[in-house]
Amino acid sequence: MVNATVNLKINKAAFESLINEATKVTEGAADVMAENMKKSILTGAKSGQQYFSNGKRHQSSAPGQSPANNTGALVRSIKVKKNGKEATISIGKEYAIYLEFGTSKMRARPFIIPAFLKTKKWFSDKLNAIASKGR
Repeated sequence: MVNATVNLKINKAAFESLINEATKVTEGAADVMAENMKKSILTGAKSGQQYFSNGKRHQSSAPGQSPANNTGALVRSIKVKKNGKEATISIGKEYAIYLEFGTSKMRARPFIIPAFLKTKKWFSDKLNAIASKGR
């Protein structure tokens, strides 16, 4: 029979500090994702059709690009609501789903899933940085 003993010494203050940092990252993830959605609409290449809207020339997005900003309504409708340890991102424009996935008459202009993937990488990088401090 083999007997083994493992002694583990934890610096409680350092551990709590790491947990607090991770909590802040987690709580900020919804804000980061909402900002990523907004940035993709407001910036980036737009190479779709040009036309006049409200007396101004508008450059629309091409299929596969995030939607081009025209009136700002879509961007303004992206909201983050926090309730305790939960956060919800809502998009108040019904047409957002049609932009994201397309329709039978329009190919997709995704901005939600790309923002999620970008935020997922940000989140992972932040947590890995915190975890490496604890080594």
